[in-house]
Amino acid sequence: MTVKRRLMPVPLAWLLLLLPTLSCNGDKTSYQYRQIEGGEWHRDSLLLFTTDSLFQPEGPSLGISLEITSNNQYPYRDLWMLVEQNISDTLFRADTLQLLLADEKGKFLGSSAGGLHQLTVPYIRVMVDEPIRPYQVRIRHLMADDPLQGIEKVGVKVVAAAEHQ
Repeated sequence: MTVKRRLMPVPLAWLLLLLPTLSCNGDKTSYQYRQIEGGEWHRDSLLLFTTDSLFQPEGPSLGISLEITSNNQYPYRDLWMLVEQNISDTLFRADTLQLLLADEKGKFLGSSAGGLHQLTVPYIRVMVDEPIRPYQVRIRHLMADDPLQGIEKVGVKVVAAAEHQ
């Protein structure tokens, strides 16, 4: 009995099958995450997100979303945060946000797997004056608990959108 060997490793085969779905559609996206050590976010902990110097928007506007990963130990339905960004100007703009992480029955919003809950929340869409400069987003929680239990990761997704979108 002869066993034929595959010419292509399985992960490479999957990549080639998925490549057409991952093709470029004119947008550029930057993802950054910060792991919260031990799922305990201290109130004085500032999470800083800076765009890579190679990230250059292809259109006049940027869409920013916040990514929150919590675990089953998170005791609240919402999360209050201070978000500061200098994307629309060189000066920082500060926003106080209330993000709903669970519905009124306590069911976590977004996707869940293995006790972790991932939620993407659209934050802001801004026009870009100077496309070639580093942008920063700074985030800290405003909850009374210190440390705040149950937040595993916080992330920022920046999408450079074409003018027609």
